[in-house]
Amino acid sequence: MDSFQTLSFDTPGTWAMAGEGRFVPAGPGLLESEGGSGLLWYTPSEFSDFRLQVDWLAHSLEDNSGVFFRFPTAELARKQPDWKAGFEVQIDDRGVDPEHETLGSPRMGSPLHLTGALYTLAPALRMASRPLGEWNSFDILARGLELRVVLNGVEVCVFTAPVHKPRSGRIGLQAHHAGSRVCFRAPRIQRLT
Repeated sequence: MDSFQTLSFDTPGTWAMAGEGRFVPAGPGLLESEGGSGLLWYTPSEFSDFRLQVDWLAHSLEDNSGVFFRFPTAELARKQPDWKAGFEVQIDDRGVDPEHETLGSPRMGSPLHLTGALYTLAPALRMASRPLGEWNSFDILARGLELRVVLNGVEVCVFTAPVHKPRSGRIGLQAHHAGSRVCFRAPRIQRLT
């Protein structure tokens, strides 16, 4: 088993942006999403079986983002959203379900859309986010079809992936919408072989 590798934001050419959003420096080793929808993805390699640790901080309840894994390169994924091509661990404490409306507004509190859920695939079993303005830590395990999400030391999602979903792919961070600002520390990954 390999040791953890930091996927540094400071190494030129290792992260690429797709979409209209962007990530801006927010301090040493930190990036923050802004400006609209997009995906920042790690370019040097794909990952299959791994343990991924991602620290993130939301400033307001309306902030929304996600940690993507096992998706194809942005160029190959243009035919479908990245969260459909691979997997997304959701960051959204409101649990906004954009596909189901109540009185013209998106439904809130959907377990498939709450922080820690595998977006639209497996619900967050409990809320474990820290208060706004505090750092949170995801520990994401992907081994074969087995996927697990731990948030701040609490297991929040367990899922056996469908066989048609990819077992290898890229790592990425989501910029969701204008006004949404989620800060990230450089992710750490451990290959499981």
